[in-house]
Amino acid sequence: MAVERGEALFELIIGVHDLSEEPDARDDELQSWMPFSIAEPLLDTLVEMNRRSGVRLRVTSDDAFRSDVDVLAPWLVRRGIVGSFFVPTRFLGRPGRLSAGDLQALAALGMEIGVHGAGHLDWTAISEREFIDDVSEGRAALEGILGRPVDIVAPPFGRFDARILDRLFAMGFREVHTCRPGLSLTSVAIKPRNMLKTGNEAALRAVAGRRGNWSDAARCRLRPLSVRLRTLAGVP
Repeated sequence: MAVERGEALFELIIGVHDLSEEPDARDDELQSWMPFSIAEPLLDTLVEMNRRSGVRLRVTSDDAFRSDVDVLAPWLVRRGIVGSFFVPTRFLGRPGRLSAGDLQALAALGMEIGVHGAGHLDWTAISEREFIDDVSEGRAALEGILGRPVDIVAPPFGRFDARILDRLFAMGFREVHTCRPGLSLTSVAIKPRNMLKTGNEAALRAVAGRRGNWSDAARCRLRPLSVRLRTLAGVP
C-alpha cells in the first residue's frame, strides 16, 4: 500500500522516538520511550480523529531506533500515512539503531528521511562553525546513502533560535520540524510537532480533535516572528 500525500490546509504532526517493547533507548532517552503496544492504540485513535476533522496526519520519528523499521514503518504503510525519519548519522549501525540499508528500505517505502545532525548535538550550545559542520556532515551522509537530496531537518532536542532557522533555510531546507505542539499549516515551513510521551495522551487527543481555524493559521504564520522575539529575550 502506497502512502498518501493528500492536500489539506492543516496537518497534525506527531513525533515519536523508541517504540520497542524492550527499550533500546538509554538514560535520558527513556523519557521519550513508549512501547508500541501502548502507542499503537493511541495512534489508531488519532488517525480516526483526523479523518473526521479533515486534518492530515503525519508521523515523524527521531534518533534512528530499530523500531522505525520493525514496527513503525509497517504501521505507517498499512495506514497509508507519510512517515519522516530524522537521523543522527553517527548513530547508524549502533546496537538498537538503524543501518544505512534500513534507511534505503524506508525510502523505498515512500518515507522521508531528514537531517538530525551527525552527532545529535544541541545546536544552540555550540559555535556557528560546529553547528554548520554537524548539519553538513549529517546531510552529506544521508544524501550519499539515499542518492538524492535531503531537504527536511529537525534540530536535536528541539532546540533552535532565529540564527539557526536563518542558516537552515539559507542551506536550502524546505521544512524545519520543532518539538513545539499545535496544528501545522501545510504551506508554512516551520512545523510544530506533538511529541508522543507517557502522560501527554490527553493533550494529543485534544489537538487531534481540532479542525484548525484562523488562530491556528495566525500562530503558524507568526512563528518566525515569535522565534526572533524569543531569541532576543534569550529563550531558545
